[in-house]
Amino acid sequence: MAITPLNSFSDVQNFIDQILTTNGEQSGVPASPHEAFWRTLTYDQFVAGNVPGTTDPNTGQSIPILVKGDSSKSNLILSLQGKGPIFGPPGIIGQMPANGPPFFADDQIASIAAWIDKGCPQ
Repeated sequence: MAITPLNSFSDVQNFIDQILTTNGEQSGVPASPHEAFWRTLTYDQFVAGNVPGTTDPNTGQSIPILVKGDSSKSNLILSLQGKGPIFGPPGIIGQMPANGPPFFADDQIASIAAWIDKGCPQ
């Protein structure tokens, strides 16, 4: 497993775009309620905000994108892994991207997780 070093929010944005393009899934993003939120949000909105246009189907509450410094509790990572009460089986939302498979590979998810665990360098 090879971790890609992501040293800034821009690196994360480009990395996500690259994976979606490689997997042929970029065309499904505009149809999702959150669209390409990693591109439309500022750094501060991304690291401290909620997924736009999406709520937890169980509670109706907003879904925080991530927990700065803790990828294991970050919904971005849980959604890509297909884990947790919302994204895991029998999750109501399911694994992301919604038009997968293919889904993000473990090393690709680990690359984003490492950036989160480093405190989300800007």
